[in-house]
Amino acid sequence: MKKIAILRCLKKSAACAGVSCINAFYDREKTFEQYGDEEMRLMSVWTCNGCGASMLENQEGINKKIAKMQAIGVDVVHLSNCTRKKDENGEKHLCPTIKRIKAELEAAGITVVEGTCLLYTSDAADEA
Repeated sequence: MKKIAILRCLKKSAACAGVSCINAFYDREKTFEQYGDEEMRLMSVWTCNGCGASMLENQEGINKKIAKMQAIGVDVVHLSNCTRKKDENGEKHLCPTIKRIKAELEAAGITVVEGTCLLYTSDAADEA
């Protein structure tokens, strides 16, 4: 069984109920198609701890969240589409805070997939 979590943006979660992400999971659409007929279990839908003016005081809390993902055996964390921010040209790129969390998740042995209800390619080109 594939244990999956979805990571969302704290700022965007103020106006987004996560309906499209959850529907994509249960309907096995978009980035969740890759699991085919494999049994999946949604283990968590969680948020980052913010950035800029919306940053929460307890930034250490993100480490607790990552440790919890490990403790409950999450195999894959999908980064919700809201974790991508528009630049000055209107192009979307992974938020720097989420990039840091992504690296920490991967270092903890958890696979990270960018996207939920929309498909994105890797930001590898952004690093060039």
